[in-house]
Amino acid sequence: MQKRFFFKALLCMPVILFGIEEENPVPLPIGNFSVPLVTQLAPLVSFGQLLIGEKAFLPQLMGSYIRGHNSYADVIAPSVIYGIRDDLSVFFVIPFSPKSRSGSSHSSGIEDIFLQFEYGFYNRARSDYTLTATVVANVQFPTGSDSKNPRTGNGSFSYFLGTTSAYLSYNWYAFISPGVNITTIHHGTKFGNSYLYQWGFARYIKQLSPRGWIFDLMIEFDGTYIQKDKIHGKTDPDSGGNIIFVLPSIWLSSKRWIFQGGIGLPLVQNLNGHQDKIKFSIDYNLGIAVQF
Repeated sequence: MQKRFFFKALLCMPVILFGIEEENPVPLPIGNFSVPLVTQLAPLVSFGQLLIGEKAFLPQLMGSYIRGHNSYADVIAPSVIYGIRDDLSVFFVIPFSPKSRSGSSHSSGIEDIFLQFEYGFYNRARSDYTLTATVVANVQFPTGSDSKNPRTGNGSFSYFLGTTSAYLSYNWYAFISPGVNITTIHHGTKFGNSYLYQWGFARYIKQLSPRGWIFDLMIEFDGTYIQKDKIHGKTDPDSGGNIIFVLPSIWLSSKRWIFQGGIGLPLVQNLNGHQDKIKFSIDYNLGIAVQF
């Protein structure tokens, strides 16, 4: 019952927020609109909102370092976004870990790569703002390992479905993004499904923006509820829980370049059983846009 309600709310959220009216003038090239669509604002760690325009191509180098009390995870993720149409994009990511640690154990290697599509089913534009709603779906391939410690993958295919709703004006940006990640069974083991609830906003900083660049301060709230794992058919009591991160970051972009960087801190960590708690994360993204 709860899962059905979550899926209905996920799909109906953008319609509830924005209604069904549609207008499409071009916003004036001021503030956040002074750069092309391919380098306009997007979240640092929250999913989606990657519609970059038809035939736009955006290679990126993303990364994350997560530090726990007795562990750390270092992930570098080369990626690329391609705009199939103005309302459709594809996103391909190959994450790998140079070195991660859990207690006295270490691991490294490629993680689960994923292929994601995003479709913008609603767009309302005026001269001073845009409203956009998208649906996001991806498949994660079992290229990592679930036998390493720390593990670098789920050992089986996983599937994600979510939706995003975003408001962008000359000076402000705000979004909300619910989603669900569904794992599958591999040799009797199934890692818990996760339910994402994310939101955030950003403010354009006029006085600090160099000529031809935009500079925004952003803050994201990223919540994840994770179900318990089942290892060889038995529920693992030391798994799953609820985590909410707050992540302040900066956004810098020009007509071709994007830079994002921020530090995440846990607001809530209600973890089941005995699990190492996270102290902080460092996240970054560097991209260069190409338009054909």
